[in-house]
Amino acid sequence: MEKQFARRSVLAGMAATSVTSALAFAGPAQASGEADLVLHNGFVWTVDDRDSIGKAVAIRGGRIVYVGTDKGALRYVGRRTRVVDLGGRMLMPGLHDGHLHSLGGGSGLVGLNFEYATLTVPEFLATIADYLAGTSAEEPDGWVTGQNWYLQAMEPKGVVVTRKDLDQLDTRRPVAISSSDGHTTVANSRALALAGITRDTPDPTGGIIERDASGEPTGVLQDNAGPLVLSLIPPATDAENTRYAQAALSALAAQGVTTFMEAGAGEDTLRVYAALSQRGQLTARAHIALMVELGEDDPLPELKRLRRRYDSGAVKARADVHVHNIKLFLDGVLQAPAQTAAVLEPYLVDDGHGHMIPGTHRGQVYWPQKDLDAFLIAASAAGFDPHTHAIGDRAVRTALDGFQAVRRAGHRGTRPTVAHAELVSPADIPRFQRLGAIASMGFHWAKPAPDSTDSVEPFLGPERFAGYEPEGAIFRSGGTVSLGSDWPVDALNHWEALRVVIMRTAAAGSPYARYGVMTPSQRLLRRTAIRAATFNAAYQLRQDHRTGSVETGKLADLIVLDRNILQVPADDIGSTKVLLTLVGGKPVHGTFEAVTG
Repeated sequence: MEKQFARRSVLAGMAATSVTSALAFAGPAQASGEADLVLHNGFVWTVDDRDSIGKAVAIRGGRIVYVGTDKGALRYVGRRTRVVDLGGRMLMPGLHDGHLHSLGGGSGLVGLNFEYATLTVPEFLATIADYLAGTSAEEPDGWVTGQNWYLQAMEPKGVVVTRKDLDQLDTRRPVAISSSDGHTTVANSRALALAGITRDTPDPTGGIIERDASGEPTGVLQDNAGPLVLSLIPPATDAENTRYAQAALSALAAQGVTTFMEAGAGEDTLRVYAALSQRGQLTARAHIALMVELGEDDPLPELKRLRRRYDSGAVKARADVHVHNIKLFLDGVLQAPAQTAAVLEPYLVDDGHGHMIPGTHRGQVYWPQKDLDAFLIAASAAGFDPHTHAIGDRAVRTALDGFQAVRRAGHRGTRPTVAHAELVSPADIPRFQRLGAIASMGFHWAKPAPDSTDSVEPFLGPERFAGYEPEGAIFRSGGTVSLGSDWPVDALNHWEALRVVIMRTAAAGSPYARYGVMTPSQRLLRRTAIRAATFNAAYQLRQDHRTGSVETGKLADLIVLDRNILQVPADDIGSTKVLLTLVGGKPVHGTFEAVTG
Protein backbone atom coordinates (compact mmCIF):
# COMPACT_ATOMS: atom_id res chain seq x y z
CA MET A 1 0.00 0.00 0.00
CA GLU A 2 1.07 3.58 -0.50
CA LYS A 3 2.46 5.23 2.60
CA GLN A 4 0.55 8.13 4.09
CA PHE A 5 2.54 11.35 4.20
CA ALA A 6 1.41 14.06 6.57
CA ARG A 7 0.48 17.40 5.10
CA ARG A 8 3.42 19.69 5.68
CA SER A 9 3.65 23.35 6.39
CA VAL A 10 3.53 23.96 2.64
CA LEU A 11 -0.22 23.85 3.18
CA ALA A 12 -0.18 26.11 6.20
CA GLY A 13 -3.16 28.26 6.99
CA MET A 14 -3.43 31.85 6.03
CA ALA A 15 -3.63 33.52 9.42
CA ALA A 16 -1.48 36.63 9.45
CA THR A 17 0.10 38.44 12.34
CA SER A 18 0.17 42.15 11.70
CA VAL A 19 2.80 44.20 13.41
CA THR A 20 3.06 47.94 13.15
CA SER A 21 5.53 50.30 14.65
CA ALA A 22 7.80 52.80 13.02
CA LEU A 23 10.59 54.27 15.07
CA ALA A 24 13.79 56.04 14.08
CA PHE A 25 16.85 53.80 13.81
CA ALA A 26 19.85 55.16 15.67
CA GLY A 27 22.21 54.41 18.50
CA PRO A 28 24.54 51.53 19.40
CA ALA A 29 23.66 47.87 18.94
CA GLN A 30 22.46 46.18 22.11
CA ALA A 31 23.20 42.72 23.49
CA SER A 32 21.68 40.92 20.55
CA GLY A 33 24.61 41.95 18.35
CA GLU A 34 25.15 44.42 15.57
CA ALA A 35 23.65 43.57 12.19
CA ASP A 36 25.33 44.14 8.85
CA LEU A 37 22.05 45.29 7.31
CA VAL A 38 18.66 46.36 8.61
CA LEU A 39 15.73 46.84 6.23
CA HIS A 40 12.86 48.62 7.95
CA ASN A 41 9.58 50.46 7.33
CA GLY A 42 8.47 47.78 4.91
CA PHE A 43 5.75 45.21 4.33
CA VAL A 44 7.59 41.99 5.12
CA TRP A 45 5.68 38.95 3.90
CA THR A 46 7.44 36.08 5.62
CA VAL A 47 5.67 33.09 3.96
CA ASP A 48 6.17 31.29 7.29
CA ASP A 49 3.71 28.75 8.68
CA ARG A 50 1.33 31.55 9.72
CA ASP A 51 1.93 33.84 6.73
CA SER A 52 3.05 36.48 9.21
CA ILE A 53 3.54 40.09 8.18
CA GLY A 54 6.37 42.12 9.65
CA LYS A 55 7.93 45.54 9.22
CA ALA A 56 11.68 45.00 9.49
CA VAL A 57 14.47 42.48 8.97
CA ALA A 58 17.99 42.41 10.38
CA ILE A 59 20.79 40.47 8.65
CA ARG A 60 24.20 39.43 9.93
CA GLY A 61 26.72 37.17 8.18
CA GLY A 62 24.28 36.44 5.38
CA ARG A 63 21.59 35.17 7.75
CA ILE A 64 18.40 36.66 9.12
CA VAL A 65 18.80 37.46 12.81
CA TYR A 66 15.52 39.29 13.34
CA VAL A 67 12.09 39.62 11.74
CA GLY A 68 9.42 41.79 13.30
CA THR A 69 8.73 45.40 14.22
CA ASP A 70 10.74 48.49 13.48
CA LYS A 71 11.20 49.00 17.21
CA GLY A 72 12.48 45.45 17.66
CA ALA A 73 15.02 45.87 14.86
CA LEU A 74 16.47 48.94 16.57
CA ARG A 75 18.66 46.88 18.90
CA TYR A 76 20.51 45.39 15.89
CA VAL A 77 21.67 48.78 14.59
CA GLY A 78 25.24 49.81 15.35
CA ARG A 79 27.89 52.06 13.92
CA ARG A 80 28.67 49.70 11.02
CA THR A 81 25.09 48.70 10.23
CA ARG A 82 23.67 49.72 6.87
CA VAL A 83 20.09 50.87 7.41
CA VAL A 84 17.67 50.88 4.47
CA ASP A 85 14.23 52.47 4.61
CA LEU A 86 11.93 50.37 2.41
CA GLY A 87 9.38 53.16 2.21
CA GLY A 88 6.54 50.70 2.74
CA ARG A 89 7.60 48.43 -0.11
CA MET A 90 7.08 44.69 -0.01
CA LEU A 91 9.95 42.44 1.02
CA MET A 92 9.54 38.67 0.64
CA PRO A 93 11.58 35.50 0.09
CA GLY A 94 13.44 35.17 -3.19
CA LEU A 95 11.78 33.03 -5.84
CA HIS A 96 12.85 29.40 -6.23
CA ASP A 97 12.52 27.82 -9.67
CA GLY A 98 12.41 24.03 -9.46
CA HIS A 99 12.83 23.30 -13.19
CA LEU A 100 14.58 25.33 -15.88
CA HIS A 101 17.35 25.13 -18.46
CA SER A 102 19.62 28.06 -17.77
CA LEU A 103 22.28 27.51 -20.42
CA GLY A 104 19.63 27.15 -23.12
CA GLY A 105 17.95 30.28 -21.78
CA GLY A 106 21.21 32.17 -21.70
CA SER A 107 22.17 31.14 -25.22
CA GLY A 108 18.85 32.50 -26.46
CA LEU A 109 19.69 35.84 -24.89
CA VAL A 110 22.92 36.14 -26.89
CA GLY A 111 22.30 34.18 -30.14
CA LEU A 112 19.61 33.52 -32.78
CA ASN A 113 16.44 34.29 -30.86
CA PHE A 114 12.91 33.86 -32.26
CA GLU A 115 11.54 35.50 -29.09
CA TYR A 116 8.44 33.24 -28.93
CA ALA A 117 6.91 35.39 -31.67
CA THR A 118 3.92 34.47 -33.81
CA LEU A 119 5.52 34.00 -37.25
CA THR A 120 4.60 32.97 -40.75
CA VAL A 121 7.03 30.71 -42.59
CA PRO A 122 8.46 33.68 -44.56
CA GLU A 123 8.94 35.61 -41.29
CA PHE A 124 10.58 32.57 -39.70
CA LEU A 125 12.98 32.32 -42.63
CA ALA A 126 13.64 36.07 -42.58
CA THR A 127 14.71 35.85 -38.92
CA ILE A 128 17.24 33.17 -39.82
CA ALA A 129 18.39 35.13 -42.87
CA ASP A 130 19.14 38.17 -40.72
CA TYR A 131 21.21 35.98 -38.41
CA LEU A 132 23.06 34.46 -41.37
CA ALA A 133 23.93 37.91 -42.67
CA GLY A 134 25.54 38.79 -39.37
CA THR A 135 27.50 35.53 -39.09
CA SER A 136 28.68 35.07 -42.66
CA ALA A 137 32.20 34.27 -41.44
CA GLU A 138 30.85 30.87 -40.34
CA GLU A 139 30.10 29.77 -43.93
CA PRO A 140 29.99 27.05 -45.16
CA ASP A 141 30.12 24.63 -42.23
CA GLY A 142 29.09 26.48 -39.09
CA TRP A 143 25.88 25.06 -37.65
CA VAL A 144 22.84 27.31 -37.41
CA THR A 145 20.73 26.74 -34.32
CA GLY A 146 18.28 28.99 -32.51
CA GLN A 147 16.24 29.45 -29.37
CA ASN A 148 12.68 30.35 -28.42
CA TRP A 149 10.92 29.17 -31.57
CA TYR A 150 7.25 28.94 -30.57
CA LEU A 151 6.18 26.20 -32.96
CA GLN A 152 2.54 26.16 -31.87
CA ALA A 153 2.20 29.89 -32.61
CA MET A 154 3.19 29.60 -36.29
CA GLU A 155 0.67 31.11 -38.70
CA PRO A 156 -1.51 30.02 -40.34
CA LYS A 157 -2.59 27.43 -37.79
CA GLY A 158 -1.20 24.00 -38.51
CA VAL A 159 1.52 25.13 -40.90
CA VAL A 160 4.62 22.91 -40.81
CA VAL A 161 8.14 24.15 -41.53
CA THR A 162 10.13 21.54 -43.50
CA ARG A 163 13.59 21.06 -44.96
CA LYS A 164 12.29 22.43 -48.27
CA ASP A 165 11.56 25.75 -46.55
CA LEU A 166 14.98 25.87 -44.92
CA ASP A 167 16.65 24.92 -48.17
CA GLN A 168 15.46 28.26 -49.64
CA LEU A 169 17.91 30.11 -47.37
CA ASP A 170 21.00 31.48 -49.08
CA THR A 171 23.49 29.37 -47.17
CA ARG A 172 25.42 26.13 -47.37
CA ARG A 173 25.46 25.81 -43.60
CA PRO A 174 23.62 22.97 -41.82
CA VAL A 175 20.51 24.33 -40.11
CA ALA A 176 18.70 22.64 -37.19
CA ILE A 177 16.10 24.65 -35.27
CA SER A 178 14.37 23.14 -32.24
CA SER A 179 11.02 24.33 -30.94
CA SER A 180 10.89 25.99 -27.56
CA ASP A 181 9.25 22.92 -26.04
CA GLY A 182 12.38 20.93 -26.94
CA HIS A 183 10.46 18.12 -28.63
CA THR A 184 10.46 19.09 -32.31
CA THR A 185 13.45 19.89 -34.54
CA VAL A 186 13.40 20.95 -38.18
CA ALA A 187 16.58 20.45 -40.23
CA ASN A 188 17.63 21.43 -43.74
CA SER A 189 18.88 18.95 -46.33
CA ARG A 190 22.53 19.61 -45.49
CA ALA A 191 21.93 18.72 -41.82
CA LEU A 192 19.98 15.58 -42.74
CA ALA A 193 22.77 14.49 -45.07
CA LEU A 194 25.42 15.00 -42.41
CA ALA A 195 23.33 12.85 -40.06
CA GLY A 196 22.88 10.17 -42.71
CA ILE A 197 19.09 10.41 -42.48
CA THR A 198 17.41 8.96 -45.56
CA ARG A 199 14.11 7.30 -46.40
CA ASP A 200 15.63 4.05 -45.13
CA THR A 201 16.59 5.36 -41.70
CA PRO A 202 14.39 3.73 -39.04
CA ASP A 203 12.68 5.76 -36.34
CA PRO A 204 14.76 5.67 -33.14
CA THR A 205 13.24 4.47 -29.88
CA GLY A 206 11.16 7.32 -28.49
CA GLY A 207 11.37 9.38 -31.67
CA ILE A 208 9.79 9.92 -35.08
CA ILE A 209 11.35 10.94 -38.40
CA GLU A 210 8.45 12.62 -40.20
CA ARG A 211 8.14 11.57 -43.86
CA ASP A 212 6.22 12.84 -46.86
CA ALA A 213 3.81 10.81 -48.99
CA SER A 214 6.70 9.30 -50.94
CA GLY A 215 8.53 8.23 -47.78
CA GLU A 216 11.24 10.91 -47.90
CA PRO A 217 12.20 12.68 -44.64
CA THR A 218 10.54 16.08 -44.38
CA GLY A 219 13.22 17.41 -42.04
CA VAL A 220 10.84 17.37 -39.06
CA LEU A 221 12.24 15.26 -36.22
CA GLN A 222 10.18 14.48 -33.13
CA ASP A 223 11.63 13.80 -29.67
CA ASN A 224 14.48 11.23 -29.78
CA ALA A 225 14.85 11.66 -33.53
CA GLY A 226 16.17 15.18 -32.94
CA PRO A 227 19.51 14.01 -31.49
CA LEU A 228 20.27 12.21 -34.76
CA VAL A 229 21.06 15.71 -36.03
CA LEU A 230 21.61 17.71 -32.86
CA SER A 231 24.33 15.35 -31.62
CA LEU A 232 26.47 16.43 -34.59
CA ILE A 233 26.56 20.04 -33.44
CA PRO A 234 29.91 20.73 -31.74
CA PRO A 235 29.31 21.14 -28.02
CA ALA A 236 29.61 24.63 -26.64
CA THR A 237 33.00 25.41 -25.20
CA ASP A 238 33.39 26.22 -21.53
CA ALA A 239 33.89 29.85 -22.52
CA GLU A 240 30.61 29.86 -24.48
CA ASN A 241 28.73 28.10 -21.71
CA THR A 242 30.13 30.56 -19.18
CA ARG A 243 28.80 33.39 -21.31
CA TYR A 244 25.39 31.71 -21.45
CA ALA A 245 25.39 31.06 -17.70
CA GLN A 246 26.29 34.65 -16.88
CA ALA A 247 23.52 35.97 -19.14
CA ALA A 248 21.05 33.57 -17.51
CA LEU A 249 22.12 34.45 -13.97
CA SER A 250 21.70 38.15 -14.66
CA ALA A 251 18.22 37.58 -16.09
CA LEU A 252 17.21 35.33 -13.19
CA ALA A 253 18.41 37.84 -10.61
CA ALA A 254 16.30 40.52 -12.30
CA GLN A 255 13.29 38.22 -11.87
CA GLY A 256 14.09 37.74 -8.18
CA VAL A 257 15.15 34.10 -8.55
CA THR A 258 17.62 33.22 -5.80
CA THR A 259 17.62 29.41 -6.23
CA PHE A 260 17.08 27.30 -9.33
CA MET A 261 17.35 23.73 -10.54
CA GLU A 262 18.96 22.97 -13.90
CA ALA A 263 16.71 20.18 -15.17
CA GLY A 264 18.93 17.69 -16.98
CA ALA A 265 22.62 18.42 -17.35
CA GLY A 266 26.05 16.86 -17.50
CA GLU A 267 29.57 17.62 -16.43
CA ASP A 268 29.97 20.54 -18.83
CA THR A 269 27.24 22.44 -16.97
CA LEU A 270 28.63 21.44 -13.59
CA ARG A 271 32.08 22.59 -14.57
CA VAL A 272 30.86 26.05 -15.58
CA TYR A 273 28.79 26.68 -12.46
CA ALA A 274 31.49 25.32 -10.16
CA ALA A 275 34.00 27.71 -11.71
CA LEU A 276 31.62 30.65 -11.28
CA SER A 277 31.10 29.64 -7.66
CA GLN A 278 34.83 29.44 -7.01
CA ARG A 279 35.24 32.95 -8.41
CA GLY A 280 32.40 34.27 -6.27
CA GLN A 281 30.32 35.04 -9.37
CA LEU A 282 27.41 32.67 -8.76
CA THR A 283 24.41 34.88 -8.02
CA ALA A 284 21.84 32.15 -7.34
CA ARG A 285 21.98 28.77 -5.62
CA ALA A 286 22.40 26.23 -8.42
CA HIS A 287 20.97 22.73 -8.11
CA ILE A 288 22.02 20.57 -11.04
CA ALA A 289 19.79 17.59 -11.90
CA LEU A 290 21.95 15.08 -13.76
CA MET A 291 20.44 13.60 -16.92
CA VAL A 292 19.86 9.85 -17.04
CA GLU A 293 19.03 8.25 -20.39
CA LEU A 294 17.19 4.97 -20.93
CA GLY A 295 19.48 2.15 -21.95
CA GLU A 296 22.62 3.45 -20.27
CA ASP A 297 24.81 0.94 -18.49
CA ASP A 298 24.46 1.38 -14.74
CA PRO A 299 24.68 5.20 -14.52
CA LEU A 300 25.00 5.36 -10.73
CA PRO A 301 28.82 5.14 -10.53
CA GLU A 302 29.13 8.17 -12.81
CA LEU A 303 26.34 10.04 -11.01
CA LYS A 304 28.11 9.46 -7.69
CA ARG A 305 31.43 10.60 -9.15
CA LEU A 306 29.90 13.85 -10.35
CA ARG A 307 28.26 14.43 -6.99
CA ARG A 308 31.56 13.85 -5.15
CA ARG A 309 33.40 16.14 -7.53
CA TYR A 310 30.98 19.06 -7.68
CA ASP A 311 28.51 19.08 -4.78
CA SER A 312 29.43 21.84 -2.33
CA GLY A 313 27.78 20.24 0.69
CA ALA A 314 25.64 22.15 3.17
CA VAL A 315 23.85 25.26 2.02
CA LYS A 316 25.66 28.34 3.29
CA ALA A 317 25.52 32.09 2.83
CA ARG A 318 27.48 32.12 -0.42
CA ALA A 319 25.71 30.63 -3.43
CA ASP A 320 27.13 27.25 -4.40
CA VAL A 321 26.46 24.17 -6.54
CA HIS A 322 24.38 21.25 -5.28
CA VAL A 323 24.06 17.83 -6.90
CA HIS A 324 21.37 15.57 -5.46
CA ASN A 325 18.77 15.40 -8.25
CA ILE A 326 18.52 13.22 -11.35
CA LYS A 327 16.35 13.89 -14.40
CA LEU A 328 14.50 11.28 -16.47
CA PHE A 329 12.19 11.68 -19.47
CA LEU A 330 9.12 9.44 -19.39
CA ASP A 331 7.29 10.90 -22.41
CA GLY A 332 7.05 13.89 -24.74
CA VAL A 333 4.39 16.57 -25.28
CA LEU A 334 0.61 16.72 -25.64
CA GLN A 335 0.65 19.35 -28.37
CA ALA A 336 -0.31 18.45 -31.92
CA PRO A 337 1.16 17.53 -34.28
CA ALA A 338 3.83 15.81 -32.14
CA GLN A 339 1.49 14.26 -29.52
CA THR A 340 4.36 12.27 -27.99
CA ALA A 341 2.99 12.48 -24.45
CA ALA A 342 1.72 9.12 -23.19
CA VAL A 343 -2.04 9.20 -22.49
CA LEU A 344 -4.36 6.62 -20.96
CA GLU A 345 -7.03 7.07 -23.62
CA PRO A 346 -6.25 7.76 -27.30
CA TYR A 347 -5.97 11.25 -28.69
CA LEU A 348 -9.07 12.37 -30.58
CA VAL A 349 -8.99 12.67 -34.37
CA ASP A 350 -11.25 14.31 -36.90
CA ASP A 351 -13.56 11.75 -38.50
CA GLY A 352 -13.52 13.71 -41.73
CA HIS A 353 -16.89 15.30 -41.03
CA GLY A 354 -15.83 17.79 -38.37
CA HIS A 355 -16.38 15.47 -35.42
CA MET A 356 -13.60 14.51 -33.03
CA ILE A 357 -13.58 10.79 -32.22
CA PRO A 358 -11.09 8.51 -30.44
CA GLY A 359 -8.18 7.52 -32.63
CA THR A 360 -5.58 4.85 -31.96
CA HIS A 361 -2.54 6.92 -30.96
CA ARG A 362 -1.68 7.09 -27.23
CA GLY A 363 1.93 8.25 -27.29
CA GLN A 364 4.72 6.28 -25.67
CA VAL A 365 6.21 5.82 -22.20
CA TYR A 366 9.95 5.76 -22.71
CA TRP A 367 10.85 3.61 -19.67
CA PRO A 368 9.40 0.14 -19.05
CA GLN A 369 7.85 0.15 -15.57
CA LYS A 370 10.08 -2.65 -14.29
CA ASP A 371 13.25 -0.86 -15.40
CA LEU A 372 12.04 2.45 -14.02
CA ASP A 373 11.15 0.97 -10.62
CA ALA A 374 14.52 -0.73 -10.28
CA PHE A 375 16.46 2.38 -11.20
CA LEU A 376 14.45 4.72 -8.97
CA ILE A 377 14.93 2.41 -5.99
CA ALA A 378 18.69 2.20 -6.62
CA ALA A 379 18.98 5.96 -7.12
CA SER A 380 17.01 6.67 -3.96
CA ALA A 381 19.21 4.28 -2.01
CA ALA A 382 22.21 6.25 -3.32
CA GLY A 383 20.71 9.51 -2.00
CA PHE A 384 19.42 11.03 -5.24
CA ASP A 385 16.00 12.65 -5.60
CA PRO A 386 14.34 11.63 -8.90
CA HIS A 387 12.87 14.35 -11.10
CA THR A 388 10.73 12.89 -13.89
CA HIS A 389 9.42 14.63 -16.99
CA ALA A 390 5.88 13.24 -17.26
CA ILE A 391 3.19 15.17 -19.15
CA GLY A 392 0.50 12.71 -20.24
CA ASP A 393 -1.68 10.95 -17.68
CA ARG A 394 -0.20 7.54 -18.55
CA ALA A 395 3.34 8.83 -18.01
CA VAL A 396 2.33 10.52 -14.75
CA ARG A 397 0.85 7.24 -13.54
CA THR A 398 4.08 5.46 -14.51
CA ALA A 399 6.09 8.00 -12.49
CA LEU A 400 3.83 7.66 -9.46
CA ASP A 401 3.99 3.86 -9.69
CA GLY A 402 7.77 4.20 -9.67
CA PHE A 403 7.63 6.43 -6.59
CA GLN A 404 5.34 3.88 -4.95
CA ALA A 405 8.02 1.24 -5.54
CA VAL A 406 10.56 3.57 -3.90
CA ARG A 407 8.35 3.96 -0.80
CA ARG A 408 7.68 0.24 -0.60
CA ALA A 409 11.44 -0.30 -0.68
CA GLY A 410 11.66 1.76 2.51
CA HIS A 411 13.03 5.04 1.17
CA ARG A 412 10.88 7.52 3.05
CA GLY A 413 13.31 10.44 2.87
CA THR A 414 13.39 10.70 -0.92
CA ARG A 415 11.73 13.80 -2.36
CA PRO A 416 10.53 12.69 -5.81
CA THR A 417 9.12 15.17 -8.31
CA VAL A 418 6.88 14.94 -11.35
CA ALA A 419 7.73 17.81 -13.68
CA HIS A 420 4.94 19.36 -15.77
CA ALA A 421 2.09 16.87 -15.05
CA GLU A 422 -0.13 18.62 -17.58
CA LEU A 423 -2.69 15.82 -17.63
CA VAL A 424 -3.33 13.65 -14.57
CA SER A 425 -6.03 11.03 -14.12
CA PRO A 426 -8.42 12.02 -11.30
CA ALA A 427 -7.61 8.67 -9.70
CA ASP A 428 -3.94 9.67 -9.46
CA ILE A 429 -4.39 13.18 -8.08
CA PRO A 430 -4.48 12.05 -4.38
CA ARG A 431 -1.36 9.94 -4.88
CA PHE A 432 0.86 13.03 -4.88
CA GLN A 433 0.05 13.57 -1.21
CA ARG A 434 0.09 9.88 -0.28
CA LEU A 435 3.47 9.32 -1.90
CA GLY A 436 5.04 12.60 -0.82
CA ALA A 437 5.59 13.53 -4.47
CA ILE A 438 6.02 17.13 -5.57
CA ALA A 439 4.33 18.47 -8.72
CA SER A 440 6.72 20.98 -10.35
CA MET A 441 4.37 22.91 -12.60
CA GLY A 442 4.90 25.35 -15.48
CA PHE A 443 2.42 28.04 -14.51
CA HIS A 444 2.83 29.82 -17.88
CA TRP A 445 0.89 27.03 -19.59
CA ALA A 446 -2.28 27.46 -17.54
CA LYS A 447 -3.91 29.91 -19.97
CA PRO A 448 -5.58 29.99 -23.39
CA ALA A 449 -2.82 29.91 -25.99
CA PRO A 450 -1.75 28.14 -29.18
CA ASP A 451 -0.18 25.37 -27.10
CA SER A 452 -3.35 24.75 -25.07
CA THR A 453 -6.68 25.77 -26.57
CA ASP A 454 -5.47 25.20 -30.15
CA SER A 455 -3.11 22.23 -30.08
CA VAL A 456 -4.30 20.30 -27.00
CA GLU A 457 -7.98 20.91 -26.17
CA PRO A 458 -9.47 19.64 -29.46
CA PHE A 459 -7.49 16.40 -29.18
CA LEU A 460 -8.43 15.67 -25.57
CA GLY A 461 -12.07 16.71 -25.54
CA PRO A 462 -13.82 18.86 -22.91
CA GLU A 463 -13.91 16.28 -20.11
CA ARG A 464 -10.20 15.55 -20.12
CA PHE A 465 -9.25 19.16 -20.86
CA ALA A 466 -11.11 20.31 -17.72
CA GLY A 467 -8.22 18.77 -15.76
CA TYR A 468 -5.47 20.28 -17.91
CA GLU A 469 -2.68 21.87 -15.83
CA PRO A 470 -4.20 20.54 -12.57
CA GLU A 471 -2.44 22.76 -10.03
CA GLY A 472 -5.66 23.38 -8.13
CA ALA A 473 -6.70 19.73 -7.93
CA ILE A 474 -3.28 18.60 -6.72
CA PHE A 475 -3.20 21.33 -4.06
CA ARG A 476 -6.73 20.63 -2.83
CA SER A 477 -5.91 16.95 -2.45
CA GLY A 478 -3.03 17.82 -0.12
CA GLY A 479 -0.22 17.57 -2.66
CA THR A 480 2.75 19.91 -2.82
CA VAL A 481 2.86 22.17 -5.89
CA SER A 482 6.08 23.99 -6.78
CA LEU A 483 7.01 26.35 -9.59
CA GLY A 484 9.10 24.93 -12.43
CA SER A 485 9.15 27.54 -15.19
CA ASP A 486 10.92 25.33 -17.78
CA TRP A 487 12.60 28.46 -19.19
CA PRO A 488 13.38 28.81 -22.09
CA VAL A 489 10.45 26.62 -23.13
CA ASP A 490 8.48 29.67 -22.05
CA ALA A 491 9.59 33.26 -21.78
CA LEU A 492 11.39 34.30 -18.62
CA ASN A 493 8.72 36.14 -16.64
CA HIS A 494 7.97 34.49 -13.32
CA TRP A 495 5.55 37.23 -12.30
CA GLU A 496 3.44 36.77 -15.40
CA ALA A 497 3.52 33.02 -14.74
CA LEU A 498 2.17 33.65 -11.24
CA ARG A 499 -0.56 35.90 -12.64
CA VAL A 500 -1.49 33.17 -15.08
CA VAL A 501 -1.89 30.40 -12.51
CA ILE A 502 -4.01 32.71 -10.36
CA MET A 503 -6.18 34.11 -13.17
CA ARG A 504 -6.00 31.31 -15.81
CA THR A 505 -6.37 33.96 -18.52
CA ALA A 506 -4.24 35.22 -21.38
CA ALA A 507 -2.66 38.63 -20.96
CA ALA A 508 -4.72 41.67 -21.86
CA GLY A 509 -4.14 42.50 -25.50
CA SER A 510 -3.47 38.90 -26.47
CA PRO A 511 -5.79 37.50 -29.18
CA TYR A 512 -6.43 34.65 -26.74
CA ALA A 513 -7.86 36.98 -24.07
CA ARG A 514 -11.24 36.49 -25.75
CA TYR A 515 -11.28 32.88 -24.49
CA GLY A 516 -11.67 34.13 -20.91
CA VAL A 517 -10.76 31.84 -18.04
CA MET A 518 -9.30 28.44 -18.89
CA THR A 519 -10.14 25.54 -16.55
CA PRO A 520 -11.16 27.83 -13.66
CA SER A 521 -11.34 24.95 -11.17
CA GLN A 522 -7.57 24.63 -11.41
CA ARG A 523 -6.81 28.17 -10.21
CA LEU A 524 -4.49 28.75 -7.27
CA LEU A 525 -5.09 31.49 -4.72
CA ARG A 526 -2.35 34.09 -4.86
CA ARG A 527 -0.86 33.15 -1.48
CA THR A 528 -0.79 29.51 -2.54
CA ALA A 529 0.82 30.37 -5.86
CA ILE A 530 3.54 32.48 -4.23
CA ARG A 531 4.18 29.76 -1.65
CA ALA A 532 4.68 27.33 -4.56
CA ALA A 533 7.37 29.65 -5.95
CA THR A 534 9.12 30.13 -2.62
CA PHE A 535 8.80 27.68 0.26
CA ASN A 536 7.46 24.71 -1.72
CA ALA A 537 10.21 24.87 -4.33
CA ALA A 538 12.76 25.25 -1.52
CA TYR A 539 11.28 22.08 -0.01
CA GLN A 540 11.60 20.29 -3.36
CA LEU A 541 15.30 21.18 -3.42
CA ARG A 542 15.93 20.30 0.25
CA GLN A 543 16.52 23.91 1.12
CA ASP A 544 13.40 24.64 3.15
CA HIS A 545 15.41 24.66 6.39
CA ARG A 546 17.60 27.44 4.96
CA THR A 547 15.52 29.45 2.45
CA GLY A 548 11.99 29.86 1.11
CA SER A 549 10.64 32.02 3.94
CA VAL A 550 11.73 35.08 5.92
CA GLU A 551 12.50 33.61 9.33
CA THR A 552 15.18 34.03 11.96
CA GLY A 553 18.11 31.71 11.30
CA LYS A 554 17.45 31.34 7.59
CA LEU A 555 19.68 32.72 4.86
CA ALA A 556 18.92 36.23 3.68
CA ASP A 557 17.73 35.37 0.16
CA LEU A 558 15.25 38.21 -0.18
CA ILE A 559 13.63 40.42 -2.79
CA VAL A 560 12.04 43.88 -2.67
CA LEU A 561 9.20 44.59 -5.12
CA ASP A 562 7.76 47.71 -6.70
CA ARG A 563 4.25 46.73 -5.58
CA ASN A 564 2.46 44.77 -2.88
CA ILE A 565 1.40 41.59 -4.68
CA LEU A 566 -0.99 40.68 -1.86
CA GLN A 567 -2.95 43.90 -2.32
CA VAL A 568 -2.84 44.88 -5.99
CA PRO A 569 -5.41 43.46 -8.41
CA ALA A 570 -4.32 39.99 -9.51
CA ASP A 571 -4.01 41.16 -13.12
CA ASP A 572 -1.28 43.60 -12.02
CA ILE A 573 0.98 40.89 -10.59
CA GLY A 574 2.34 40.09 -14.05
CA SER A 575 3.88 43.57 -14.30
CA THR A 576 5.79 43.30 -11.03
CA LYS A 577 9.36 44.60 -11.06
CA VAL A 578 12.04 43.44 -8.67
CA LEU A 579 13.93 46.43 -7.25
CA LEU A 580 16.45 44.48 -5.19
CA THR A 581 17.56 40.86 -5.02
CA LEU A 582 19.71 39.67 -2.12
CA VAL A 583 21.45 36.29 -1.93
CA GLY A 584 23.06 35.63 1.42
CA GLY A 585 22.42 39.27 2.28
CA LYS A 586 24.42 40.54 -0.71
CA PRO A 587 22.82 42.45 -3.62
CA VAL A 588 22.91 40.53 -6.91
CA HIS A 589 20.37 42.74 -8.71
CA GLY A 590 19.38 46.33 -8.13
CA THR A 591 20.72 48.68 -5.49
CA PHE A 592 19.75 49.87 -2.05
CA GLU A 593 19.37 53.34 -3.58
CA ALA A 594 16.72 51.97 -5.97
CA VAL A 595 14.70 50.84 -2.97
CA THR A 596 14.96 54.09 -1.07
CA GLY A 597 14.61 56.35 -4.10
